[in-house]
Amino acid sequence: MINLFWTNLITFRYPIIINILLFIFYFSIASLTPYAADDFRYKLNPLDNEFSIQIFTDILNFQIWHYFNWGGRIVAHFLLQLFLVPSKYIFNLFNAIVQVLLINTIFFFAYNRIPTRYKDASALLLINLFLFLGFYKYSGMSLYMTSSFNYTWMHLIVFIYYLPFWNFYINGKDFSGRYSYFLLGLIAGCTNEHVFIAQLFFFFLIYLLMKKSIIKGLPSFYYHSLIGVFTGGLILLFSPGNLVRTSTTNFSLSINSILNYLIYELEWIINDIKPFWFMIILLTTAYYFYYKKPLIISMPHIIILSVGIISSASMALSPSYHSGTNLFLFICILIFTLSTINIPLFSNYLLHINMIITLIIFMYLYENHSFINNYAQETEEEILSEKQNGIEDLIIKNINIKTNRLVNYYAIENDHHYPRNIHIATYYGIKSIRSVNQ
Repeated sequence: MINLFWTNLITFRYPIIINILLFIFYFSIASLTPYAADDFRYKLNPLDNEFSIQIFTDILNFQIWHYFNWGGRIVAHFLLQLFLVPSKYIFNLFNAIVQVLLINTIFFFAYNRIPTRYKDASALLLINLFLFLGFYKYSGMSLYMTSSFNYTWMHLIVFIYYLPFWNFYINGKDFSGRYSYFLLGLIAGCTNEHVFIAQLFFFFLIYLLMKKSIIKGLPSFYYHSLIGVFTGGLILLFSPGNLVRTSTTNFSLSINSILNYLIYELEWIINDIKPFWFMIILLTTAYYFYYKKPLIISMPHIIILSVGIISSASMALSPSYHSGTNLFLFICILIFTLSTINIPLFSNYLLHINMIITLIIFMYLYENHSFINNYAQETEEEILSEKQNGIEDLIIKNINIKTNRLVNYYAIENDHHYPRNIHIATYYGIKSIRSVNQ
């Protein structure tokens, strides 16, 4: 047993080393990422890290209130509030594991295997580069607590949940434990609204393809999974809090609102992820002309891409949307694109290039997040000092940093009535807080 372990460790040493480096990448930057935005709202033990039965009870009560007054994402927000109780280093540790798992899951769906070879290490680094360079402000989706739980953590749960479907259709392996698929389906269906719609489309699509004899039959856990996901999605969508939240946006569904979203979506595809397309064009050109390999398109990857498209298209019915909601679509596009190109075929030079670019991004993020962290610490000291002096309406200097594609920060707004300013004021037990530009 021990000999087998060491044999596998030596055989898989290069992907293991890269995964460790990616873990350090995420852990280091997250350790320099302070609480921000909605983190202040959801942390129920301000300025404290002690866990108690009372705190756990408060979390459950808050989730009940939140479900009836703001939204139904009980899976994401319950986990978020649990991890907000102790020191943030606990989150930094688990989040780094989640981000590395997500990268490896993308690799698995693209190539139907775990990374084991020397050149697979290059693909892992490349996936990380695609995420940071291709998706606008991916740091906000992977380093800040609230957005990480709502997006990368939840998306990973969904992709892992559908691995047995992948094994059934690609590797011909069926699995038992139908009732466990129902229970896990409850969780997968209750992650994000647009992802739930995409999951329903997935079940409908594979049923249709089976009826048309394009794919083989349904796995034994199909109906239990469908019922579980559907039930979880209903819990998510029919939260009374969704109606309350919608009422604050003055939203009315119309042809214009749908067209506005489609225009936004087109701009996102063309402009927001432009670096992704640039990188893909370079890789596909080299792959086709230098390596003389045709692009490969398979039915399972077409299904993944179509599911991603439906997840995004369903946002046309939503009262609000932003670039972060397109992360699921972006991951599906990434999986589909990688599946057409055999990245591990490329020269070792690609690994060296990926390592250099990754190091440059790491150094850039480290420098900026160090600045952000120092600012957050100084701001907290100022707030506590002013509060001790009896001043409860605070005006502080805003952070002097320009956010961009790589660096994201939810700064304190100039208006003390802004909801996140109110959350910060409540967190520190003061009346109000706002910022002025330096």
